[in-house]
Amino acid sequence: MNINIPWQCEKILKRFNEHDIEAYLVGGCVRDSLLGKEPKDWDICTAALPEQVITLFEDEKVILTGLKHGTVTVLIGGMPIEITTYRIDGEYEDNRRPKEVFFTDSLREDLSRRDFTINALAYHPDKGVIDYFDGIGDLERGLIRCVGDAASRYQEDGLRIMRAVRFACVLNFQFEAETEQAIKEYSFLLGNIAKERIQVEFDKILTSSWAAYGLDTLARLNCFPYFLPEICHTWQFNQEGGLHQYDVFGHTLKMVSLVPADVVLRLTALLHDIGKPYVWQNIDGKDEFPQHEVVSTELAEHILERMRYDNKTIAQVKRLIAEHTRGLLPKPYLMRRAVADLGVEGVKQLIAIKRADIQAHNEILEKDPLTIFDDMERELDRILAQRECCSLKQLAVTGKEVIALGAKGRSVGDILDALLELVLKYPEQNEKTYLLAQAEKMVNEA
Repeated sequence: MNINIPWQCEKILKRFNEHDIEAYLVGGCVRDSLLGKEPKDWDICTAALPEQVITLFEDEKVILTGLKHGTVTVLIGGMPIEITTYRIDGEYEDNRRPKEVFFTDSLREDLSRRDFTINALAYHPDKGVIDYFDGIGDLERGLIRCVGDAASRYQEDGLRIMRAVRFACVLNFQFEAETEQAIKEYSFLLGNIAKERIQVEFDKILTSSWAAYGLDTLARLNCFPYFLPEICHTWQFNQEGGLHQYDVFGHTLKMVSLVPADVVLRLTALLHDIGKPYVWQNIDGKDEFPQHEVVSTELAEHILERMRYDNKTIAQVKRLIAEHTRGLLPKPYLMRRAVADLGVEGVKQLIAIKRADIQAHNEILEKDPLTIFDDMERELDRILAQRECCSLKQLAVTGKEVIALGAKGRSVGDILDALLELVLKYPEQNEKTYLLAQAEKMVNEA
């Protein structure tokens, strides 16, 4: 079984061979190659000690990325390649990293410490794939299975729980029974993991092709209470008497799968209704959730800050959640007003959110109501093509010109806002002479 590898990797392996030192490609690059995917990173493990690696590649750029754990990075032809010495991990004290590592000359011992069988694969062009733990068999069966004892693997590093779910929903694999049961029993370990580390894995789950499966798995295996407990309230929270076919969590999963695989859109879909259980009312046998978007926005801010998302992402998600109940129609003024409030990209995102929200109500919902979103997109394209004014930057008059008419202080901004509102309603009136005349009237009235 041959794998096409970059020339940079071939060069490194050849140099190790020339010095009679064992070295293999290892981990994800082997797994992805066997699945017919293009690896993002290429890693090498070797019997050579870090000092030997540094000496062996002294003619290349060497970065000392993790000497303590036996890792150096060699930069060849612009490609960074991590080279790690075979090692055995010592005792894990914090469910994250071993207290110490011990170098070994055994490839099998090195592979035995890895998380899942599909990641415990090694490859050399002359020797083919080295597979001590039936990782190839698990790839063929579509299984996520821990190397050795599953409980021990999770106790060593609790983040492996998130990684297991991530691989399952990225690859559309199922869990081997012991591997799944151990997730449920040791999910509490996620409470010991830094939220930044969880966020990285969670984003990969959320933007995968089978995100709904991943989210449902996190709920089913009791993982959410330890990093996103607020979503537990949506589980089996029914929505009776309306168009909804699913409970709040089921609707959320459906919506997540319907929006494009973008972090902001998927986070918005995940959290847009998270406030519903807090505002629930039953009126004449029908469940109502007044101003749930307000509570959902507040909860989303708290959740995203706790999970260490950047300020830009938090602001975008909050805005879309707050606006997802907005009465948006494919009418010229309403679309121009939306662009003025949200920007072009914001309106495109809102249309995607609202379309998915409607689709996720009911499986048998007629498609006719969804054509309204196509009409919105066409109207937005028309506004952009005709360059109709939707912002102060596009306004035919400037703040300096309003000041020249005698406006002062806050009145300058108020006048510009009033002129913009006028032009949003009547785009043909975005003409300097006319707007200056209107501005002068406002100044005189003030």
